[in-house]
Amino acid sequence: MLTSQLIKEAARRYGADLVGIGDIRHFAGTAPEHDPRLILPTARTIIGLAMRIPRGLNQVMQSGTQRYAANYLGTKTISEELTVLLLLKLSRLIEDEGYEACPQRTCPNIRARDDDGTNPEVSENISLRHAIPVAPGKPAPDVLIDFTQAAVICGLGSPSWRGQLLTTAFGPFQRLAFIITNAPLEADEPFTASLCDQCGACAAACPGQAIGDKPMDVTYAGQTFTTRSYDRWQCSVYYRGAHRANPLQPPDFLADHPDREAIRDGRFRFGEESAKAIYPKLNFLPQAQYGYVACLCGRACDQACYSHLKEKGLLEDRRAAALQAIREGVRP
Repeated sequence: MLTSQLIKEAARRYGADLVGIGDIRHFAGTAPEHDPRLILPTARTIIGLAMRIPRGLNQVMQSGTQRYAANYLGTKTISEELTVLLLLKLSRLIEDEGYEACPQRTCPNIRARDDDGTNPEVSENISLRHAIPVAPGKPAPDVLIDFTQAAVICGLGSPSWRGQLLTTAFGPFQRLAFIITNAPLEADEPFTASLCDQCGACAAACPGQAIGDKPMDVTYAGQTFTTRSYDRWQCSVYYRGAHRANPLQPPDFLADHPDREAIRDGRFRFGEESAKAIYPKLNFLPQAQYGYVACLCGRACDQACYSHLKEKGLLEDRRAAALQAIREGVRP
């Protein structure tokens, strides 16, 4: 018999660090472009899975000693290899019990139809803004679930100032994956507390001033969280190293640009066209495998956020959890 406990034990055995199960009914009112009930109309639950990103990868990236480690291991390897294996193994377990399982992994270079931003991590993004419905009453493809919303519904964590997921286990350092299923699993309660206390450390640390001060409320499973405006085109430029502190900038960087100093100081505001126009000037390092660009801002926002959460005592001590996992045999 397929139970929530069995699913959680198997998921941890397959490599998940965090597992939560959400009631599909909590997606009521979700925009069609992001509604998992339109992906699998018979869905009853959604399984949320998180794999931790080692903090050291972010630290060496921020210090400048290694630029590619976080891209290969923390982004590409976890998102495109480890979570894929986890999703497929767990989906097979579910379907062997007679239920349907529809795994959902990140699509790093695909932007949903209603998304006018970009993903700073990759060199090229494909927009689905011109997609049309395949039939009357259906949304335009592809339906891409909101991973932060789904994680909150699964009880994993809450949004940060810029809308990414924060957990008590790892702060901002995890990658997510989900399985939509019609299995009638016992669901966890949605996450209702806000781990983000609006300190603004992430915004202050961003060299491109990509995290704004305009409050934006989002409501997931009946719980309202306050985030801030986050300009992903602005982020993408400084992710690639347009800021003054980038040690790889040659002396003549943007020497002929009338807004050179404003750009290097993070005061210049980029949109889609201006960001794409300056990208060729930001090839300080070759692209990593699969089109991931080297992160030259060091993800200072994430490190500042983690440091603040730790200082405030909002992160749990993982040593006890690790020992318990070993006792349960879910870690090698």
